[in-house]
Amino acid sequence: MNMEEIFKISAAIITSLGGSALLLGAFSHWLGSIWAKRMLQSERAKHEESLQRLKAKNETVLEELKAQIDTLKQKELNRYFDKLIIYKDVIHIVSEILRELEAVSTSKQEFISVDVEHSFALNRNKAYGYISLVSCQNVLDRYNDMIDFFIPLVYEGKKATWEEMREKADLMLNAMRLDLGINEGEVVYKGGR
Repeated sequence: MNMEEIFKISAAIITSLGGSALLLGAFSHWLGSIWAKRMLQSERAKHEESLQRLKAKNETVLEELKAQIDTLKQKELNRYFDKLIIYKDVIHIVSEILRELEAVSTSKQEFISVDVEHSFALNRNKAYGYISLVSCQNVLDRYNDMIDFFIPLVYEGKKATWEEMREKADLMLNAMRLDLGINEGEVVYKGGR
Protein backbone atom coordinates (compact mmCIF):
# COMPACT_ATOMS: atom_id res chain seq x y z
CA MET A 1 0.00 0.00 0.00
CA ASN A 2 1.29 3.26 -0.91
CA MET A 3 0.86 6.51 0.77
CA GLU A 4 -1.77 7.76 -1.50
CA GLU A 5 -4.02 4.79 -0.83
CA ILE A 6 -3.51 5.18 2.92
CA PHE A 7 -4.63 8.81 2.65
CA LYS A 8 -7.67 7.87 0.58
CA ILE A 9 -8.69 5.14 3.00
CA SER A 10 -8.05 7.44 5.97
CA ALA A 11 -10.00 10.24 4.33
CA ALA A 12 -12.90 7.86 3.61
CA ILE A 13 -12.90 6.65 7.23
CA ILE A 14 -12.70 10.21 8.60
CA THR A 15 -15.39 11.39 6.18
CA SER A 16 -17.71 8.55 7.06
CA LEU A 17 -17.06 8.97 10.79
CA GLY A 18 -17.13 12.77 10.62
CA GLY A 19 -20.61 12.82 9.10
CA SER A 20 -21.97 10.40 11.65
CA ALA A 21 -19.99 12.22 14.38
CA LEU A 22 -21.59 15.42 13.25
CA LEU A 23 -25.01 13.75 13.32
CA LEU A 24 -24.22 12.11 16.65
CA GLY A 25 -23.05 15.45 18.08
CA ALA A 26 -26.18 17.25 16.85
CA PHE A 27 -28.40 14.49 18.23
CA SER A 28 -26.58 14.59 21.58
CA HIS A 29 -26.97 18.35 21.75
CA TRP A 30 -30.69 18.14 20.96
CA LEU A 31 -31.27 15.28 23.42
CA GLY A 32 -29.20 17.06 26.11
CA SER A 33 -31.21 20.25 25.75
CA ILE A 34 -34.50 18.29 26.10
CA TRP A 35 -33.22 16.56 29.23
CA ALA A 36 -31.95 19.85 30.62
CA LYS A 37 -35.35 21.51 30.04
CA ARG A 38 -37.16 18.61 31.70
CA MET A 39 -34.79 18.66 34.66
CA LEU A 40 -35.17 22.42 34.93
CA GLN A 41 -38.99 22.11 34.84
CA SER A 42 -38.84 19.40 37.49
CA GLU A 43 -36.64 21.53 39.75
CA ARG A 44 -38.87 24.56 39.21
CA ALA A 45 -41.92 22.50 40.15
CA LYS A 46 -40.19 21.26 43.31
CA HIS A 47 -39.15 24.79 44.27
CA GLU A 48 -42.61 26.16 43.52
CA GLU A 49 -44.18 23.45 45.67
CA SER A 50 -41.72 24.21 48.49
CA LEU A 51 -42.47 27.92 48.20
CA GLN A 52 -46.22 27.28 48.32
CA ARG A 53 -45.84 25.11 51.45
CA LEU A 54 -43.62 27.74 53.07
CA LYS A 55 -46.07 30.49 52.14
CA ALA A 56 -49.00 28.53 53.60
CA LYS A 57 -47.01 27.83 56.76
CA ASN A 58 -46.06 31.51 57.10
CA GLU A 59 -49.68 32.56 56.64
CA THR A 60 -50.74 30.12 59.36
CA VAL A 61 -48.03 31.38 61.71
CA LEU A 62 -48.99 34.98 60.92
CA GLU A 63 -52.67 34.26 61.67
CA GLU A 64 -51.71 32.58 64.95
CA LEU A 65 -49.56 35.57 65.92
CA LYS A 66 -52.37 37.97 65.08
CA ALA A 67 -54.75 35.92 67.24
CA GLN A 68 -52.26 35.94 70.12
CA ILE A 69 -51.75 39.70 69.77
CA ASP A 70 -55.52 40.26 69.76
CA THR A 71 -55.84 38.13 72.90
CA LEU A 72 -53.06 40.08 74.62
CA LYS A 73 -54.63 43.38 73.58
CA GLN A 74 -57.97 42.29 75.00
CA LYS A 75 -56.38 41.16 78.27
CA GLU A 76 -54.50 44.45 78.59
CA LEU A 77 -57.66 46.42 77.79
CA ASN A 78 -59.61 44.46 80.42
CA ARG A 79 -56.84 45.05 82.95
CA TYR A 80 -56.84 48.76 82.14
CA PHE A 81 -60.61 49.02 82.64
CA ASP A 82 -60.39 46.98 85.84
CA LYS A 83 -57.86 49.51 87.12
CA LEU A 84 -60.15 52.38 86.18
CA ILE A 85 -63.07 50.83 88.04
CA ILE A 86 -60.98 50.10 91.12
CA TYR A 87 -59.39 53.55 91.09
CA LYS A 88 -62.86 55.13 90.86
CA ASP A 89 -63.97 53.12 93.88
CA VAL A 90 -60.86 54.15 95.82
CA ILE A 91 -61.43 57.79 94.90
CA HIS A 92 -65.01 57.49 96.16
CA ILE A 93 -63.78 56.14 99.52
CA VAL A 94 -61.13 58.86 99.77
CA SER A 95 -63.56 61.61 98.76
CA GLU A 96 -65.99 60.58 101.45
CA ILE A 97 -63.42 60.66 104.25
CA LEU A 98 -61.81 63.84 102.90
CA ARG A 99 -65.20 65.57 103.01
CA GLU A 100 -65.55 64.64 106.69
CA LEU A 101 -61.96 65.55 107.56
CA GLU A 102 -62.35 68.90 105.83
CA ALA A 103 -65.54 69.61 107.76
CA VAL A 104 -63.81 68.82 111.06
CA SER A 105 -60.62 70.74 110.17
CA THR A 106 -62.61 73.85 109.21
CA SER A 107 -64.83 73.52 112.31
CA LYS A 108 -67.99 72.99 110.30
CA GLN A 109 -68.61 69.92 112.40
CA GLU A 110 -67.08 68.67 115.60
CA PHE A 111 -66.65 64.97 114.83
CA ILE A 112 -66.48 62.63 111.88
CA SER A 113 -69.83 60.99 111.22
CA VAL A 114 -70.09 57.48 112.67
CA ASP A 115 -71.41 56.18 109.35
CA VAL A 116 -68.50 57.71 107.42
CA GLU A 117 -66.00 56.39 109.96
CA HIS A 118 -67.54 52.92 109.68
CA SER A 119 -67.48 53.10 105.87
CA PHE A 120 -63.85 54.25 105.96
CA ALA A 121 -62.87 51.40 108.31
CA LEU A 122 -64.58 48.82 106.14
CA ASN A 123 -63.65 50.09 102.71
CA ARG A 124 -60.03 51.16 103.19
CA ASN A 125 -58.96 47.52 103.61
CA LYS A 126 -61.01 46.47 100.58
CA ALA A 127 -59.39 49.24 98.56
CA TYR A 128 -55.96 48.05 99.68
CA GLY A 129 -56.74 44.56 98.39
CA TYR A 130 -58.16 45.82 95.11
CA ILE A 131 -55.19 48.07 94.47
CA SER A 132 -52.85 45.18 95.30
CA LEU A 133 -54.55 43.02 92.67
CA VAL A 134 -54.27 45.36 89.70
CA SER A 135 -51.76 48.05 90.45
CA CYS A 136 -48.07 48.73 90.88
CA GLN A 137 -46.15 49.22 94.10
CA ASN A 138 -45.96 53.00 93.64
CA VAL A 139 -49.75 53.37 93.71
CA LEU A 140 -49.99 51.08 96.73
CA ASP A 141 -47.28 53.07 98.52
CA ARG A 142 -49.06 56.39 97.89
CA TYR A 143 -52.36 54.88 99.04
CA ASN A 144 -50.77 53.50 102.21
CA ASP A 145 -49.06 56.81 102.91
CA MET A 146 -52.36 58.65 102.60
CA ILE A 147 -54.29 56.13 104.75
CA ASP A 148 -51.53 56.14 107.37
CA PHE A 149 -51.88 59.93 107.45
CA PHE A 150 -55.69 59.76 107.76
CA ILE A 151 -55.92 57.09 110.50
CA PRO A 152 -54.67 59.34 113.36
CA LEU A 153 -57.01 62.08 112.13
CA VAL A 154 -60.01 59.75 112.08
CA TYR A 155 -59.38 57.66 115.21
CA GLU A 156 -57.07 59.67 117.45
CA GLY A 157 -58.41 63.19 116.99
CA LYS A 158 -55.12 64.52 115.56
CA LYS A 159 -55.28 67.69 113.51
CA ALA A 160 -54.02 68.46 110.02
CA THR A 161 -54.55 71.22 107.51
CA TRP A 162 -56.68 70.81 104.45
CA GLU A 163 -53.58 71.38 102.31
CA GLU A 164 -51.76 68.45 103.97
CA MET A 165 -54.72 66.13 103.45
CA ARG A 166 -55.21 67.26 99.87
CA GLU A 167 -51.48 66.82 99.12
CA LYS A 168 -51.62 63.17 100.26
CA ALA A 169 -54.64 62.57 98.05
CA ASP A 170 -53.01 64.30 95.08
CA LEU A 171 -49.88 62.15 95.43
CA MET A 172 -52.06 59.05 95.25
CA LEU A 173 -54.01 60.41 92.28
CA ASN A 174 -50.80 61.21 90.41
CA ALA A 175 -49.47 57.69 91.04
CA MET A 176 -52.74 56.29 89.65
CA ARG A 177 -52.56 58.56 86.61
CA LEU A 178 -49.00 57.44 85.93
CA ASP A 179 -50.01 53.79 86.31
CA LEU A 180 -52.81 54.35 83.78
CA GLY A 181 -50.34 55.86 81.31
CA ILE A 182 -51.58 59.43 81.67
CA ASN A 183 -48.30 61.28 81.27
CA GLU A 184 -49.47 64.86 80.83
CA GLY A 185 -47.87 65.98 84.06
CA GLU A 186 -49.00 65.86 87.64
CA VAL A 187 -52.23 67.30 88.92
CA VAL A 188 -51.81 69.84 91.69
CA TYR A 189 -54.51 71.54 93.74
CA LYS A 190 -54.17 75.27 93.18
CA GLY A 191 -57.27 76.39 95.05
CA GLY A 192 -57.31 78.48 98.18
CA ARG A 193 -58.79 75.83 100.51
